[in-house]
Amino acid sequence: MTNKTNAMNRLATVKGWVAAFCLMTLAGCGTTVSDSNPALDPSRTLYIMPFSNQSNMPMAQSQVEELVASVLSSQGFTVRVYPKSRISDVQASLEPERRQEEARTWLAQQSSGYVVQGAVHEWQYKFGIDGEPAVGLTLTISDMNQAELWRGSASRSGWGRESITRIGIKAISDITEEINW
Repeated sequence: MTNKTNAMNRLATVKGWVAAFCLMTLAGCGTTVSDSNPALDPSRTLYIMPFSNQSNMPMAQSQVEELVASVLSSQGFTVRVYPKSRISDVQASLEPERRQEEARTWLAQQSSGYVVQGAVHEWQYKFGIDGEPAVGLTLTISDMNQAELWRGSASRSGWGRESITRIGIKAISDITEEINW
């Protein structure tokens, strides 16, 4: 009986180490950094403005803008995205200042709320056999006068064959959980 008990104890120890390793590995897949912030009013509208694309992926900013709007909306906030009908995503990638100008004109006509902007730092599938997705972004929340109230950044990578959109949603969810509403 003691051999069987010893074997079961060793197996339990090995399982514990494997579980700890898996948790450490999964925890290493994402990082979030944010400012402390004043309490923000969750009943105010969030206006999503154009993001800057600092990644190597063309039009990544448009994807992230839509994902940020979806995540914030799913968290119960009223979200409005600046209209994109006048300037196409391709044209905005080539001339980002035109889209910014159009969006600022639109924002000036909106009622009081918060302005959500940001930057996409990384939005790609890594090179290699598995091609893991990797994202990195920064979000800012400002008042209507462009006084910054909160800033945070997140990065996340995934496993091979995992969708970059799924990883992006996770990173955005992680960062928006840091906001004090």
